[in-house]
Amino acid sequence: MSLDPHQIDDLVKLTHEKLIKKWAYLDLTTDITDFVAIRELLGKHKKTFDGGLDWEFDVSTDHNHSARFTGLYDNDGGSINDTFVKGKVSPRFVDANYIYDVREAVFQRGGTAIVDYLKAKYLSMRLSYLELLEEALWGKPADLTDDKTPYGIAFWITKGATTGFTGLDPVGFPTGRAGISSTNVPRWANWSDTYSEVSKGDLLAKMRKAVRKTNFRSPISHSQPDIGRNGNGIYVGDDVIGTFEELLEAQNMNLGNDLAPKDGRALFKGTPVTHAPRLDDDSSDPIYLIDWKWMALGMMSGWAEKVSPPKEVAGKHNVRQVFLDSGVNLACTNLRRQAVLYKAA
Repeated sequence: MSLDPHQIDDLVKLTHEKLIKKWAYLDLTTDITDFVAIRELLGKHKKTFDGGLDWEFDVSTDHNHSARFTGLYDNDGGSINDTFVKGKVSPRFVDANYIYDVREAVFQRGGTAIVDYLKAKYLSMRLSYLELLEEALWGKPADLTDDKTPYGIAFWITKGATTGFTGLDPVGFPTGRAGISSTNVPRWANWSDTYSEVSKGDLLAKMRKAVRKTNFRSPISHSQPDIGRNGNGIYVGDDVIGTFEELLEAQNMNLGNDLAPKDGRALFKGTPVTHAPRLDDDSSDPIYLIDWKWMALGMMSGWAEKVSPPKEVAGKHNVRQVFLDSGVNLACTNLRRQAVLYKAA
């Protein structure tokens, strides 16, 4: 039995609701073998921001240096130092869409074929959306003139020229990350180091140092702008994960008959080392050590993967268009808990 246009539109909306609940897009194949950023951020480290278009947080850049040793009858100290700056992250907007014509043969046949057809349309749109986000979340906008591309991990965690908290303002962003310049606020920086080879004496030793240096603990208990969930992540490209697994095999004598017994099992200080396919193309073979308590994918309230009802396309009264919209951006509120190590040129 064929359906009239209004019935088709209602079926489209119902199909969307069912698919969204099941996250059915995971069954699709793409050139990206694993959506690591999407899985981590949309799945576990996501935060909804309410009220307004900008997400703000306060950063104390220094104490006020008012403490002193005194003697009897000394005059009071009177220095006044403003040690706070405000960080700000604005949402970026992304959309995807698909279209259908109510006269298509599948709608005339009826039955489950219609649901299968709509499912394929919806999932194709969603995959386009997720693939674009996955690429953006590992990279960075070109410069300040790009006000559309979301901030990515390479924007927040930058590679420094020397060892230390030398991950400064991203290239093309002289005003810094979240509007705070590392030139003006030197402590607004991530840890960075270089390595020559993936070995215990070189890379692993430097990773240990990076973990120690970024594990800052304030001596004062106070509310902090942590925006994510507790948990650390270590993300590498194919060359690095392969060598890690070889090192792991080398330190285990009884491996049995499995030719690759340690694939996917590499840990560092109890944290799984995850292969992120989008890092395979980075010739510097970076290793990102991320403290997710301070980093999250911000989703604008009311615009978190919002799917529109079918709308008639202008000038084509039998054609409908469906949109998927999101207001998103990657936000980080503590750079000193983040680190990157990369291969020296």
